[in-house]
Amino acid sequence: MIITLYKPGAKGSVRYYSLHDRQPLLTSRYALTVAWRAGEGCERDKIYGFDTLAQMDQKIRQVFKRKIKDGYTLLYSYIRERPSIEAAVEELSKARA
Repeated sequence: MIITLYKPGAKGSVRYYSLHDRQPLLTSRYALTVAWRAGEGCERDKIYGFDTLAQMDQKIRQVFKRKIKDGYTLLYSYIRERPSIEAAVEELSKARA
């Protein structure tokens, strides 16, 4: 899943904010990374770990709602049908068989 939001910033720059669940953590089954930057500036990020998919989904909804309230607009989104951890476990099982 990738969600990218944007908002016009000062002096014509654009602020970007994105959420993604590209890979799990060693300490948590599910992970959410939020990243932000202004214009061509350096990107900063924060990683959250969750034990359940429901907890991660709740955080995604919370962050998305807050950013929309802050004036951000949806630029791009992609949501796969299965979380990456489930796909990885299935592929690993197939490889071992």
